[in-house]
Amino acid sequence: MEKIRVKRRGRVRILRFQRRRMYIPGRKPSMRRFLLRMKAIIPCRNPEITVDELEDLILETFGKNYSYHVLLSDEKYRIITKQEMMKLLREDDTDTLNYRHIYADCDDFADVLLGSLTRRTWVQGFAIGELWYINIEKRFGHAVNLFCDGSKIWIVEPQNDNIIEWGTGDYSGKAFMVKF
Repeated sequence: MEKIRVKRRGRVRILRFQRRRMYIPGRKPSMRRFLLRMKAIIPCRNPEITVDELEDLILETFGKNYSYHVLLSDEKYRIITKQEMMKLLREDDTDTLNYRHIYADCDDFADVLLGSLTRRTWVQGFAIGELWYINIEKRFGHAVNLFCDGSKIWIVEPQNDNIIEWGTGDYSGKAFMVKF
């Protein structure tokens, strides 16, 4: 169960989830899960970013003069470098999945990649998320992934593993939902 805190910064609505109690799984972990749990004993050395710092970067990147939603699930995150993200993407095969209109399109790719990255970096707490946005000029909407390197939020196109700066080409417009 998590407590939700809602606030507004300008026209942007920000939802923050705050932990209330710890979840304990109902079954014993497989050997793979056990090894992942053991990895948790070795602390991640990547620097942390507070939720307030991440929130500021989100507003700096996507703007604050229009209405969209930001969902932040943790009080702090670990930054992940562009090189670390590129390594994770090389090891992931989400970009090899077949695109199918409606049933396996951009939002499905973004969901699969986010799940895969989260699972591969379990307990690391990296600032990896998802963005749904609208490009009004070109009349389309799209869903992609994103990550924070501590000073910038980068876009990841899950269908081809490209890492792009927001505001470049088709990766521009108005955010609808940003989730970390």
